[in-house]
Amino acid sequence: MWKTLSKTDARKEFLTWEPEKAPEPNCEDKYMDLRKRLIEASNLTTQFLDKNESDSRKSDYLYDLKFGLEMYNILMNEYKFTPRLAANDQIWIYLSMKVVPDLVYKRWGLSESRYYKQSRRIWLKTIWWYIHLSWTNSIDETYQILRGFTTDEIVQLVERSGPNGYRIDVTREIMCQFSQVQMNKQSRNLFRRIMKLNTARIKIVEPALTKGGTKYYVEELIKYFDESPRNN
Repeated sequence: MWKTLSKTDARKEFLTWEPEKAPEPNCEDKYMDLRKRLIEASNLTTQFLDKNESDSRKSDYLYDLKFGLEMYNILMNEYKFTPRLAANDQIWIYLSMKVVPDLVYKRWGLSESRYYKQSRRIWLKTIWWYIHLSWTNSIDETYQILRGFTTDEIVQLVERSGPNGYRIDVTREIMCQFSQVQMNKQSRNLFRRIMKLNTARIKIVEPALTKGGTKYYVEELIKYFDESPRNN
């Protein structure tokens, strides 16, 4: 059974934390192993980025991506974490406030929204869903597909769940196909437009039942803007 923490209780604890100081963990003993694994994952992430991405200007995004992949792998394979559990904000709030508050602080400082205040801004939750919605076969393959993206794409992907929740098959295909687009300011705007179009279309179209299936459906989303006038 996963421990939970309400927003009300989280706020009370947050207000006791000292300014400009990393908060300390305060979790039950059974969570200490998970904490150890996540701390190790963070350290391995930093080492990996220092070795492989030292010249990148997207260090924050790449940290989110690589650490998110490691966390996702740990939770899914070692702790049998599920999307149903991942939809529970209070589980993420407990992890953020009690288990690894120092890791959240390392990335965001004392930002209330990244610990508990805003559902779609809770950092651990956001990066878990980003990985889940983009997952492709393995950590290495998913990293290569996503390394060209930015924090803008995290927001656009995670915050557009659609009228009936996330369509995992569709989001994974979008990320896979769009990763082949040369990323720049214009293509990031294109990604936003594609996600908005998908949100609208999926209300009336079942991608898996279109001719060519989900793959063709996503191809058509991208092709729509290639063939549209510039003012669309």
